[in-house]
Amino acid sequence: MNRALVIDPDPSEQSRLAQILTSIWPALVSTAAASLRDGSAKLSQMMPSMLVTDFYLPDGSGLDLLEQARRLDPTTPCVLLTRHNDTPHVLAALKRGVDGYILKDQSDGSIKTLFRGIGKGEPGLSPEITRQVLRQFVARVDPSGDHHPISLAKAEAIGLTGREIEVLGLLSLGQDRYHVGEALSIRPSTVAGHIKSIYLKLDVSTRAEATLAAVRLGLVPVET
Repeated sequence: MNRALVIDPDPSEQSRLAQILTSIWPALVSTAAASLRDGSAKLSQMMPSMLVTDFYLPDGSGLDLLEQARRLDPTTPCVLLTRHNDTPHVLAALKRGVDGYILKDQSDGSIKTLFRGIGKGEPGLSPEITRQVLRQFVARVDPSGDHHPISLAKAEAIGLTGREIEVLGLLSLGQDRYHVGEALSIRPSTVAGHIKSIYLKLDVSTRAEATLAAVRLGLVPVET
């Protein structure tokens, strides 16, 4: 991680995030913008190693910047850092394939932990966001509230192997590939191969989307 582009209309938030990021990656250069137009221009000039934007900007939506970044380089981590924690905002962001959805009211230490994980390829979802999305997703699957998990046989029928089901379940519970490897006594590189296969079979591109799929399949217990 060598360069971050931070788009936020509040200069104090720009400064706060720059300090958090450089505390993780001391050599990182953080560039700031306060609007959609300025952020888009900076993206066009040079692609950052990470894009961080608020949801709403004075002249548009940060989601437009996420889409621009995806077109320029699909591998660049894109993160929303915002105060909006309601379901419509969260689901809109997840549909765009964000790598992180972090709430500004978290402590600097908590935000730092989430960004460090994003840098390793892990999803960066604030705990409140994760709980909310899972509850809402299950409710949408069965509005009656009587949820009937799809059997493991059904999961296998859509192409998941037994090992992939185990990996998906552990990933959905927040384990990284190293802890998954330890739990299943396999190499992290082998776990990475399973993750790629899982994403392909579920037609997802982020761990957050894979988690939602695991809930739908009944592979992850959810408290409501």
